[in-house]
Amino acid sequence: MDRRKFLKNSTAGMVGIGMVGGKSLIGAERKGKEGTAKIREYRTLGRTGFKVSDISSGAPMDEGVVNALLDAGVNYLDTAESYGNGRSEKVVGAVMKNRDRKSVFITTKQIVTPLPGYQIKEEDVTKEAIIKRFQKSLERMQTEYADCLMLHGTDNVADLGHEGFHAAVKQLKADGRVKHAGISYHGSFSGMDIKEPMGKVLLAAAEDGRFDVFLMTHNYLRQEQSEEVLRVCKEKKIGTTLMKTNPVGRYLSWKEAIERLEKEEKEIPEFYRKGLDNLKGKYEKAEGFLKKHNLQNPEEMKEAAIKFCLSNPDVNCICVSFRNFDDVERYVKLSGQRLTPVDQTALDVYAQSFGQFYCRHACGECESECPQSIPINTIMRYNHYFIAQGKEKYAMEKYMKLNADVANNCLNCDGRCQAACPYNVPVQTLLVLAHQNLTLA
Repeated sequence: MDRRKFLKNSTAGMVGIGMVGGKSLIGAERKGKEGTAKIREYRTLGRTGFKVSDISSGAPMDEGVVNALLDAGVNYLDTAESYGNGRSEKVVGAVMKNRDRKSVFITTKQIVTPLPGYQIKEEDVTKEAIIKRFQKSLERMQTEYADCLMLHGTDNVADLGHEGFHAAVKQLKADGRVKHAGISYHGSFSGMDIKEPMGKVLLAAAEDGRFDVFLMTHNYLRQEQSEEVLRVCKEKKIGTTLMKTNPVGRYLSWKEAIERLEKEEKEIPEFYRKGLDNLKGKYEKAEGFLKKHNLQNPEEMKEAAIKFCLSNPDVNCICVSFRNFDDVERYVKLSGQRLTPVDQTALDVYAQSFGQFYCRHACGECESECPQSIPINTIMRYNHYFIAQGKEKYAMEKYMKLNADVANNCLNCDGRCQAACPYNVPVQTLLVLAHQNLTLA
């Protein structure tokens, strides 16, 4: 609880991005405006033809928050059977039973590849089993149909043609229970073997022609591959929904972890000490750079990151994980906005100073170098859930199911992942710090 309080207070206590004379440049145009934020822009979701709110909801977990979002004009809800073991779908159902079903586009997802930690077996991915699982999703969501059923977390081209999934979708469409098929790419899920990059998988999915909607990673620090995918989706009229649009603010938790370790009296391996000293030096240099440019407010940086994505005309909607009512006000008001020159300057400065601390979502370029097959990108993603989304219990549960022995394997490794990272991320040290978060070690 002390760490959580520290993170909350640290983030809330930082002030002013683009400070001039004590006034904030970013967001200054919003001062003096009162009232509940409303969606101001709707975009056509590819060939589905549905007009979706540019700011939408990903993995909804709170009924009150979802009601507030729908009241504000949000009309796209992205969920999955695995989110909270069905809890997210139940939240959608509790809210939608009192709403006009046709006014909201609801997407749910299924993992169809047997993976460690997800209890998905071969017998669970036949046509009949997928239909049965989907029917349970409909029951949890209290609806007769889903607008889109996605292949969840597909990380290789071979799985795009999954016979059970496509046969099930064909039947469900004929029965009026599914309108469209889709696919999401989260990077490697298991780390058991090396999978294929996002660009290769999603471009192949676009060529396949059976997927109407994509859920993918794109942000101002993670544009490689995604820009090309977005362009092709526009050409082929495939709907594009984004996740992980905010790579900002995670450095606060890394900094706190370093400070906590420095206070501990127990001995730690020499490599780890050197890694922490190196990381601390990088932080001090980066923080000095931010102070020099008067860029110190993570919340307004997050807003700029979202506006970066909204400024791309090939993006249909952004899925935000709304944790509370403050998030509703903070992010819904960004609807219809575009990146300003001040925003762009702030993001450029942040990228130069803290870009090296962001393990790119859905990347995994370093994983082939790991002699122990550690699922690096997956662990970093779970730590993102822990830090940035406040899903601490969920992240810890997922991490424990991986059975990745980071504490022993990474401390005694020669750091091949770090050497292979094209973005100079201190991967090895960050993995061990993530392990401490996700195990409360």
